[in-house]
Amino acid sequence: MQITCPKCKEAQEVDDKTATCPACRSVLRRCMDCDHYDTRLSYCTTLSRPVDVGEANYPTFSSDSTYCREYIPGSAEA
Repeated sequence: MQITCPKCKEAQEVDDKTATCPACRSVLRRCMDCDHYDTRLSYCTTLSRPVDVGEANYPTFSSDSTYCREYIPGSAEA
């Protein structure tokens, strides 16, 4: 799957084990960019639980999104 890094904006080809961007070392999978995340409710439909807005935007290595197997990159923003 290909994910665009939220920090450096470079497209990266990633697998289930890839967590960070090789160029800038930021976490690639953010809830905010996932199709399973409902921004209005700050809720993950896959995990069936709320996700803190700060964690959804700026995940850490301990965040659920970092290694989420159900992660689906959302459509590109205009």
